[in-house]
Amino acid sequence: WSWVEPKPNHFVFDDYDRLIEIAEQNGLGVILSTVAEIQPYWIHREVPGSEMINHMGQKVVSSNRSECNFGITPGGCIDNPGVWEHMKHFFIEVVSRYRSAPNLRGWDAWNELRWNVQADGFVCYCDYTLQSFRKWLSDKYGGLEGLNKAWKRRYGSFDEVMPGKLPGRPYTEMMAFERFLTWRANMHAKARYELIKSLDKDHPVTVHAASPCVLWPGSMHNYDHALNRGNDWFFADDLDGIGCSSFPRWFNMDDADFAMRLEFIKSAARDKLVWLSEVQGGRAVDGFNIYADVDALSQQRWIWSGIACGASTILFWCWRDEVFGRESGGFGISGFDGFAEERLAYMRETGKLLEEYSDLIAKYRPAKPEIGVMFSPQSYYLAWAQEGSAERIMRGLLGYCRSLTRQSIPYIVVEEEHLDVLQGLKVLFMPRIIVTSEATEEALAEFVEKGGTLVCESECGAFNPEGFYRYPEDRFIAHLTEVSELGRRRLESDSIYAVIDGEKLCLKVTQWLTPLQKSRGAILAENKDGALISEVSVGKGKVVLCGSYLGDPYLNSWTADFERFTELVARRAGWEPWVEVSSPKPDKDSFVYVKWGESAGKKMVFVFFPSKQGFVHLKFKRDFFVSKSVTDIISRREIPIHTTKTGQECSFNAPEWRFSVLVEE
Repeated sequence: WSWVEPKPNHFVFDDYDRLIEIAEQNGLGVILSTVAEIQPYWIHREVPGSEMINHMGQKVVSSNRSECNFGITPGGCIDNPGVWEHMKHFFIEVVSRYRSAPNLRGWDAWNELRWNVQADGFVCYCDYTLQSFRKWLSDKYGGLEGLNKAWKRRYGSFDEVMPGKLPGRPYTEMMAFERFLTWRANMHAKARYELIKSLDKDHPVTVHAASPCVLWPGSMHNYDHALNRGNDWFFADDLDGIGCSSFPRWFNMDDADFAMRLEFIKSAARDKLVWLSEVQGGRAVDGFNIYADVDALSQQRWIWSGIACGASTILFWCWRDEVFGRESGGFGISGFDGFAEERLAYMRETGKLLEEYSDLIAKYRPAKPEIGVMFSPQSYYLAWAQEGSAERIMRGLLGYCRSLTRQSIPYIVVEEEHLDVLQGLKVLFMPRIIVTSEATEEALAEFVEKGGTLVCESECGAFNPEGFYRYPEDRFIAHLTEVSELGRRRLESDSIYAVIDGEKLCLKVTQWLTPLQKSRGAILAENKDGALISEVSVGKGKVVLCGSYLGDPYLNSWTADFERFTELVARRAGWEPWVEVSSPKPDKDSFVYVKWGESAGKKMVFVFFPSKQGFVHLKFKRDFFVSKSVTDIISRREIPIHTTKTGQECSFNAPEWRFSVLVEE
C-alpha cells in the first residue's frame, strides 16, 4: 500500500504494470498479493489519533518493517473507520486496475495475516477496538446481564469491562479478548474478500498466514496472543480458499513436519482451495546467519507433497534473492547459494510433468480419512491466559498428528466449532482438550452414541469457555461414561505400561497423573490409585480415557510404542488401512511416507522415501487397483501389482528423485 499510494489519492503503478506485462510476454500467470498492512507514512496525518494503543496504555510508534524498504507497520488500527476507508480505497484502485489483466490468476488478499508486527506490545486497546470488543461481548451474551451471569461478575456498565492485560491473571477477560482477536482477524479478512469480490467475481480470493493457525500458540516475546491472526476454519467458511507459508529448510522440517502443515491447511479448507502461498525458494537468510541449503530434490519433494495433499496452487518465495534488510541475500530460487542451476533444471522437469498430467492432477482428490484429531482454540486461549503461550496444548496435538503421519495413517484435524466432519470418522483423538462448550459436548456425545470412539487425555473438559473449573464429576466425560477422575497426582515415573490386544506398551507421560475410577470399562493401564487408561463402552461406541498426557512426550522423544498405541486404538475402533507400508517400518530417524487418493476413478499413490531407505513393500486392500500394474509418472517405470489372499501388494526401489507417484493404467 505505502509504495503504490505514496501520497493520499496519488497512485503509482508503473513497476507493477511492467511486471505484469513481462509475465504475460513469458506466458506466466500472476497472483497479486495486496499487502495493505504495510501502511503509508501519511496515515496518521490523514487519520489523527489512529495509532494503536498497547496494553500499558501507550501510543504505538510505527516504523519501517525489518525486511521491507518503504512503509510503516503496524500503522493505524483497522478498527478505526478512517483507516479502513483509506485501505478500501487502495483495494478498489488495485483491483479495478488489474482485474481484467489476461494473465491474472487470483488474489492473495492478506499477506501472512500480519496486523500487529513491530507493535512492541500487546495490541490493540484503542477506543475503537474497545468499542468493538464490548459490542462483540454484548452480541455474544445478549447484553450486560447475560455477560455478568456467564462471567460471574457484577459489572454496572460495559465501560467497566476491559480486555485481559497479561497472562497469569483471571482467565475470563483474557480468554474473551483472545477469542475476540481471532474473530476480529476473520472479520477483517472477510471484509477484504467481499470488497475484492464486489469488483472481481471471476478470480479466486484467498489469504495466507505464516503458518497454519494450529501452529500459532502465541508468544510473550513477540507480543502475540494465541490465534490472534485468525482461525483457518472460519477463513475457509467465508473465502475461496486458504494458504500458508512454509520454509522447510529454514526451520529444519522433516517430511512429517511439512506433511502436518499441509494436513492442517487441508483440514481447515475442506472443499475450498488449498494454496501453498510461500514455499522456500532458496537458502534462508536472517541477518548474518546462514541456514541449510535448498537442494533441488528437496524442493521437488515439497511440490509433490503439496499435490498429494490436494493443493491447487504452489507459490515460491521468491524468484531472485531479496535485497532489503535482514532477509537480503536469501530465498531466491535463482539466488546465489550455489544451487540455482540445479533447482531450475528440476523445476523445468516438474513443469513438463505438470503439463503432461494436468488433467489427472486437476481431478485428483486425497482419500477421505476416518480418523480425526481435535483442535480446540478455547484450550489454546486458556493456556495462553495462564502461561503466555499455548505451546503445551499445541505440542500435545502435534504428537498425535506426527504419530499418524509417520505411519501414513490418513487423518483430519477437527476444529471444535466445525464438527459436521465427525459423521465420516471412526475415531477422534482429543489431545489436551481442557476446555469444552456445551455444544461441543453434545456433538461428541452423539458421535460416541452412534458408534464413534473418543480418545480423551487428562482433565478433558475441565474448564468451560469462560475459564471456570469443573469438578471431575461435573465434566461431560464423567456424565457420558459414568467414570470420573480422582484428582491430580504427582508423577512417580515418566512412563506407564498398558496392555492392548495382548501387547505390552511403554507409554511416556508428562505433567501429572489423574487416575480414574475402576467402576466401569476395560482397564488397559493402572496404578495403586486407580485406572490410568480405560476403555468404556457408551451406546454403539466407546471412550478411551487416559489419565495423563501422551502426545507431547512422544513429540519430545520418539517411541515406537506410542505409534503402536495410536494404531491399535484406531484398529479397535474399526479402522483398517487401504494402503500400508509393510516394509520398512518407521524407526526413530526415518519413515516411508505414503499419501493416496483418486483422480477420475483412478487411484494415485504418492510414496516418499527417506534418505536411508532405498526399497519399499506396500500392501493394499483387496481390489484397490483395478489394473495389474501401475506407472510411476516420475521415473516412467511400470510396477506390477500382485494379488494375494488378503489383498494386493507391490515392491520397488526408490527412483532418482526419491519419491514416486503411482497411477493406474
